[in-house]
Amino acid sequence: MKEINAELEKIKLLIEERELRLILDNSFNMIANIDLDGRILYCNEAYTGLLDYPKEELKGKSIYSLFHPDERSHVKERMFAQLLENGKGRIESSLQTKEGFYRLAEHRFRLLPGSIKGSDTIVITSQDITEIKRSEMVLKVQRNLAHSVVSASTFSEFYNVIVSELNTVMEVNNVFVAFYDEESEMLRMAGISDEKERIEYFSSKGSLTGHLIRGGRSAIYYYDDIIRLHEEEGLNLLGTIAQVWLGAPVKSGNKIIGAIVIQNYDSKDAFSKLDLDIIDIVANEIANYMEIKSAEEASQKLNIAVIQSPASVIITDSSGNIEFVNPKFSQLTGYDIGEVIGENPRILNSGTHTREMYQHLWSTISSGEEWRGEIKNKKKNGEYYWEDVSISPIFNEEGKIVNYVAVKEDVTDRKKLINDLIEAKERAEESDRLKTAFLQNISHEIRTPMNSIMGFIELLQDPDTTGEERAEYIQIIEKSGNRMLSTINDIINISKIEAGIITLNNGPVDMNALLFEIAGTFRPEVDKCGMVLHTDINSNDSRTIIEGDQEKIFAIYVNLVKNALKYSLEGTITIGFRVSDSYVICYVKDTGIGISKEKQVKIFERFTRIEGASSKNVEGAGLGLSIVKGYLDLMNGDISLESEPGRGSKFTFRIPFKEPQADLPSA
Repeated sequence: MKEINAELEKIKLLIEERELRLILDNSFNMIANIDLDGRILYCNEAYTGLLDYPKEELKGKSIYSLFHPDERSHVKERMFAQLLENGKGRIESSLQTKEGFYRLAEHRFRLLPGSIKGSDTIVITSQDITEIKRSEMVLKVQRNLAHSVVSASTFSEFYNVIVSELNTVMEVNNVFVAFYDEESEMLRMAGISDEKERIEYFSSKGSLTGHLIRGGRSAIYYYDDIIRLHEEEGLNLLGTIAQVWLGAPVKSGNKIIGAIVIQNYDSKDAFSKLDLDIIDIVANEIANYMEIKSAEEASQKLNIAVIQSPASVIITDSSGNIEFVNPKFSQLTGYDIGEVIGENPRILNSGTHTREMYQHLWSTISSGEEWRGEIKNKKKNGEYYWEDVSISPIFNEEGKIVNYVAVKEDVTDRKKLINDLIEAKERAEESDRLKTAFLQNISHEIRTPMNSIMGFIELLQDPDTTGEERAEYIQIIEKSGNRMLSTINDIINISKIEAGIITLNNGPVDMNALLFEIAGTFRPEVDKCGMVLHTDINSNDSRTIIEGDQEKIFAIYVNLVKNALKYSLEGTITIGFRVSDSYVICYVKDTGIGISKEKQVKIFERFTRIEGASSKNVEGAGLGLSIVKGYLDLMNGDISLESEPGRGSKFTFRIPFKEPQADLPSA
């Protein structure tokens, strides 16, 4: 009976061991038992699935031989250090597959005292984290590229960032970015790094890049695929044929404007389909860069653009029937002039807006008021587009409405760009914050003077306009142009500050002379406003010389004085400074409207303005104090505010005092 019980117990143990082996072999993680020398005593089936090694081949093999040669000794040292201290531990290392590739794995291990015939062993479980780490690296690349979209001043600089970031995820020795000209079907190299080829232009016809652009989506081709395309579709074999070729089209809206390509001439295993996601990300950031740079250039040339590219204009009779449209209207909507004369603008109705919205629009303009808003319309071909619309009534001599004029700006791309930037916020929050704020605020600060310019240009064309009126209109146009230029300069300055590309140009600064210059600059404007500008300087020393960046100190004072003028109806403005042992303490004080405590918290944030507290029409993008704060941060200075509503404000800024390193040049 004892023998039977012993046999039954033995069978039970075998069944339990078999069940345990079954569980271990079906684990998603690699599990092994090794002796203290690293020889594998047991490993589960996951080793075969992840590394392609049969279990039998691994048994008796040193587990350290599976690690990357550069990591073996270090991994072994760290394992035993943790085992000696805690009896367990964890490390990360690269494991080599049977084909010679490497997978990144996280290992957790524990000492099993006397587990095999009384000898100590180590159980180690390993999880493949290659894709997790890759996702982290891809996210970092995306974040860095999104930041560079704003900070890079040239595409060459942006391209270098692209190459650098790609090499953090994969080894890239051959990469190029080419832009596509649809009319000529030529591709122009905007950036290229290649071991074998160096070209500037090539035709998209018959090229693999052209094939990619026509396909409209990212793709990977191996050597055999390229040969097949050559034989079956007449693809031209240009230069050295790559073992693996990976490309993605660069899209702006629904239009393909170029492509990014990476290739390897030596190994087909250099890239895989898994790399398509990162090249799509890069292509998207290139598109973002081009759109933003295009918007910046358009802003700088806005005055010329207003004259050379007029907005869409529609004139109707008092019943709303179209009497005139300009060429821009036809270009935008696809309707010929003859097709729309006598029709109602409702032919553009997209069905998006409510009936109540159109009733409100009609009641507004028929009552003699201007209506402004954004409308989603439909082109002749059925394509939807957004317009920023201003509709105004035209009166005859008797004050009766005889026509309506609509000035409309196509804002489809801008709205799309805003949406793209909102999506980019999820990928790179800080970078998107700058882009979104830029687009949301520049639309108002540029469109307002632009509409003013367009309106008064139209009035100038009226033959009944008097000479006095013409002079007044020209003065308004000039003022609106200066306002746009000021907005553009502020945006460029704040962008440079955010990108960290502004440097200090230190030298000797005569603070007394600087304040006198500021006072002289603003004296005419101050006198015009009926105010008084005082200077508070050290009367005991006519020349207080410090070491600093004169241009930026001057700009800080100018921005603060401008703010004082904007928010003061009367009274005085005082500018001054004092020198202590450690700081130059400067200030601008006014007797203006003041700022409440709750609004002082956000006063130095971008696009912040104090509204509703003054009857003055306050202009500006709200960037002046942000620029001041940025300059002071650069100079290791600070700024504070003392203010009460109705009693004025005092801005005090400090910059570290330094003795001048050189004398001022002689006058």
